[in-house]
Amino acid sequence: MIRKARYFIAVLCVAGVACSLIWALPLMAQTSGVDDILARMDKDGCATLNSGVKVCRYDYSVAGKKVEAISFVPVGDGPFPGVLMIPGYDRTARDLALLGIRLAREGFSGVAVTQPGFGKSEGPPDFVGPKTLAVLTVAYRKLQQEHYVDPKRMAIYGYSRGGMAASLLAVELDDVKAAVFGAGVYDFKRAYDDVTLPGIQANMRAETGMTKEAIIQRSSILRMDRLKCPVLILHGEKDKNVPVSQALLLRDRLTQLHKEFEIKLFPDKEHSIGPAAGDLTVDFFQRKLLTKTTSTQQ
Repeated sequence: MIRKARYFIAVLCVAGVACSLIWALPLMAQTSGVDDILARMDKDGCATLNSGVKVCRYDYSVAGKKVEAISFVPVGDGPFPGVLMIPGYDRTARDLALLGIRLAREGFSGVAVTQPGFGKSEGPPDFVGPKTLAVLTVAYRKLQQEHYVDPKRMAIYGYSRGGMAASLLAVELDDVKAAVFGAGVYDFKRAYDDVTLPGIQANMRAETGMTKEAIIQRSSILRMDRLKCPVLILHGEKDKNVPVSQALLLRDRLTQLHKEFEIKLFPDKEHSIGPAAGDLTVDFFQRKLLTKTTSTQQ
């Protein structure tokens, strides 16, 4: 994925001679709007949208290390369902601003957290090990205690390393009510063996040592018997970063355990599945967390 890509260009050619550029204006406008919101947040601490949704800095510290986080608060007094959002490798809370705003407009409070070692979150990365999970658990509990959050309707969303983190938290925290795992690793050793990109294997070795203990700690599939919430699994079948075999292994294990889950595979997608991830996440959380129909905040 190219981090700085802010729009898509489609090249249409007629008879191999005349070509024209079509700019994806809606996507450009959305991204530009988010950049403006984040700039206002950086300056003032919070940015209030025309809809009334608030986007605020939510930074905190764990064991003396700073953690970068952003909160998203819907209009009204609540209490609203709370969603912890976790980005992937080399991504930050800012990359989940569009999803956070969308969820807030639909009546979900949320917090996006940058994992240690990335963005402005201090500390070395540990490939979603104990230190990372401790940082994310603090954010989950912090959000849960906000006056505008319903503590009995908490959810987790994660993608890539974030999807792996979401799966590990979902089997450790006993009050998660719904979770979305996007392109995650669930069997750490199998992922190491199956991945074809040497850079990812190198990161796995460098950050964990690939010891038996490290592998067990990072393999949520070994503890899926503890899962208490419905899960949505998302994965591209052409994913080279995290082979789709991870999603299939999790599917089979959850089926064996008679757990409630949904799975959506994308035959033509690689690691990023695009806007569909947001669409399916919002729909899933609406069905699992909203107790009654609510109108979208415009």
